[in-house]
Amino acid sequence: MATAASELEKALFSDNPDYQEMFDVNRQGINAGSEENYDYTDDLNAVAAKGAVQEGTMREHLGLGGKGNTFENMGADKVFTFYSYRANEIGWRENTLFSSEGYNKMSVFHLIGPTILSMVGKQHKRLRATAQPLFKRPRVLGWWNARFVQDTVDALLNRIVASGDTRTDIDANLCAPLPMAVITRAIGLEGTSVIDFRFHLHRSTFGQGENVTMEDRMASFKYVDDTLNELVAKNLREPGDNVITSLMDNEVTDEDGSKRKLTKEELFGFCKLVIFAGGGTTWRQLGITIHALLSHYDFWEACREDRTLIEQAVDESLRWRATDPVFPRLCVADTEVEGVFIPANSQVQLCLGTANHDPAVFDRPTEYDIFRKKEHHMGFGFGPHRCLGMDVAKQEMVLAINGLMDRFPNMRLDPDMPAPIFGGLEHRGMTSLPVVLS
Repeated sequence: MATAASELEKALFSDNPDYQEMFDVNRQGINAGSEENYDYTDDLNAVAAKGAVQEGTMREHLGLGGKGNTFENMGADKVFTFYSYRANEIGWRENTLFSSEGYNKMSVFHLIGPTILSMVGKQHKRLRATAQPLFKRPRVLGWWNARFVQDTVDALLNRIVASGDTRTDIDANLCAPLPMAVITRAIGLEGTSVIDFRFHLHRSTFGQGENVTMEDRMASFKYVDDTLNELVAKNLREPGDNVITSLMDNEVTDEDGSKRKLTKEELFGFCKLVIFAGGGTTWRQLGITIHALLSHYDFWEACREDRTLIEQAVDESLRWRATDPVFPRLCVADTEVEGVFIPANSQVQLCLGTANHDPAVFDRPTEYDIFRKKEHHMGFGFGPHRCLGMDVAKQEMVLAINGLMDRFPNMRLDPDMPAPIFGGLEHRGMTSLPVVLS
């Protein structure tokens, strides 16, 4: 047991310098060309008030131009942004008209390979169905929590307690390492391999930093594929209690009704996708949620007294400040949405951040209120491409906040440190989260 604990500690060693490249909202903002220390929420809401659907990109509407746009144009002739709830609902639901196959025209997806993120229709449905049982809520509440989430939360919080510090940055010491370790361990890695694999996967695809060369990226790409090859071979020899073995056991039902196992390419695609989708997004959203509760301390106290409210607090943070507020699609046929003509071969940017603040759907949309009337938010997307791992992400956040309330029930934002800023644009999060523990 001690060996397992020490291996987990290695995986969670947040002083590792590689964290600076992987988990830095400031650096992400700079690389993407946005002001990292600025909250664009009010600006976006003001833009959305001008029209449900507008020609141009979200960045152009904010006066940022195209600088650093993280979305390539998918070979599109024009770009439109959907701001209203209704427009986003159509854009997300009609996934063969507003196609995610446009991702295949973006260079980063050539490195990741084919995934369900860039598929539509029956192909998407068949392949997603292969992995879906792994991510259903009963499986998450049982296997995921017991196997990966709870002990990772405990190890991180025990490390904070053992430090003896009365102050800490919860973003760096809990929010960032938790989802990285959970998801990477779930594919069968332990110890320092958890950090190494996540670092190289990030660098091979999104390593736009000033000191990252193409040679660095290709070396990282080779490291990722070599590691996945080793994991697949190991699980073939000795099936493990992990995601890879589970995916290898499941079958794809092809269009003709025949059943087969996942190809290696499909298996690799799932592994890369769950790590990308389950790492950075949960890190940032957990920080957003903790900050929301500590900034509205009556809600912190309410959740502390009634832990069943924590999931409501997480859901409200996903509506209030979704970490990834915009996703691109490619319109493949002439159509009209909210009275605006969208020609074929237009890129569409689905701004769920403003959809979640649409006053036609949400009362007092700019307020964080865990007791608000429940309406369907789009924090995890909508329709066929709604986040596959959303229940894993929610449980990571729920168990982390529950653990904080157990150990540090009177935790507060540190008044002696600069106030945390909710910054970024395409990828939003807290710049830091300094707290007083008791």
